Amino acid sequence: MKKMYRMTAAAAAIFIALSAAFNIVTGKICSRQLSDRNIAVNRINRSISDALAQSGEPPEDIISASLESWRREYGKKAPTEISFIPVSENGDTVFYTDADERCAVCSLYDSDGRLCGLVEYRFADDSLKMLRLCVNIVLAASFIIAAVFIIGTYIKIIMPFRKLADYPEKLARLRDIQKLPESRSRFFGKYVWGMNMLTDVLSASSRRIHALEGEHQKLVTSIAHGVKTPVANIRLYTDAVRTGLYTGTGMTSDIADKIDRNAEKIQSLAQALMDAADASFDGQDIEVSTFYLNELAELVRSEYTDRMELLRIPFSVECEGAPLLESDKYALYRAISQLLENALKYGDGTGITVKMMKQDDGFSIAVRSRGGLLPESELPYVFRSYWRGSNAAGKDGSGIGLYVVHETAKALGGSAHARRLEGTSEMEFVIFLEK
Repeated sequence: MKKMYRMTAAAAAIFIALSAAFNIVTGKICSRQLSDRNIAVNRINRSISDALAQSGEPPEDIISASLESWRREYGKKAPTEISFIPVSENGDTVFYTDADERCAVCSLYDSDGRLCGLVEYRFADDSLKMLRLCVNIVLAASFIIAAVFIIGTYIKIIMPFRKLADYPEKLARLRDIQKLPESRSRFFGKYVWGMNMLTDVLSASSRRIHALEGEHQKLVTSIAHGVKTPVANIRLYTDAVRTGLYTGTGMTSDIADKIDRNAEKIQSLAQALMDAADASFDGQDIEVSTFYLNELAELVRSEYTDRMELLRIPFSVECEGAPLLESDKYALYRAISQLLENALKYGDGTGITVKMMKQDDGFSIAVRSRGGLLPESELPYVFRSYWRGSNAAGKDGSGIGLYVVHETAKALGGSAHARRLEGTSEMEFVIFLEK
């Protein structure tokens, strides 16, 4: 509330300063205008008195004969109307007038110094006073509008935002996650909806991670215990054969069979471990929606262009047209992102290109990078889990990235392929989505 009061007070100070400055300036202009008019009236009145003393003509005739010349001489300072009011000899006539900025009354004396009448000078309506009034009204209305806007902004935007400010931190810490109350506010309705969706995703991911951690712990424990006995037996039989315990007894074949059976147990446990690793990606994160292919291209472009410029790597994202497709835009982005990270890691930094296009039987997304060509013999294995190519020596990695790309494409009803482009010395990885 203190901020709102300070903002309102600041707005009031600004409008008061503007109003005061305007009124001071216009007041000085009005004062100067009134002084100029008084000077003009005194000079005209003196001219009428002199003409009356010299010629003795009626004041009305003197005024009508000289009015145009006075207007030319004094311009805007000259009165628009000049009237002579004679003084009655019996004194019964009473003259009333309002003397203000638009009217002045002066006495007129004859050559003998006797009062012979009054001269009334009238000026046009003072438009500056009307301007001052209008400007002051506008300033007052502007202040009211500004105050209403500040108060409305504080109530409609700042106060609700303060209530939401701590929520992302709680969400990041995964503590006491509760959904935000639904809001129909045109400012925060979509934000609340998005945060609640993010809450659901993080909660589901957290539950899934905990479940996988539990299963992983059980699997590791069972495999550790399961492998222990076969390995011990194999070592025992190996030592027996090495020491010649069964030499000449005809049991060599039997010992070999026992070693083979224990080896099969170890192999089956290892296969169970691989199957569990493969099951860690089950496509549960796939959410199919309808979108335009160029939206995906723009997403990739916006996320990677600045980074590529900093690394000074030529980078382009091409998309032919704006075809409509049904898939998971963000899952595809994650897959493309993995391919781009691989291109950054294994390429020579001389160029990376992403090309998206619609084909007769589906959609293709190709990522090309120069340098780091894999041998043709290794291409069939690049999408296997935990497999790393001959160009991975000395580089960090686990061999799981391209496997995730392959499984993502598979979960979306497509496939992933890799090939060498000998002519341009490029590696190309393609995600193909069937219609």
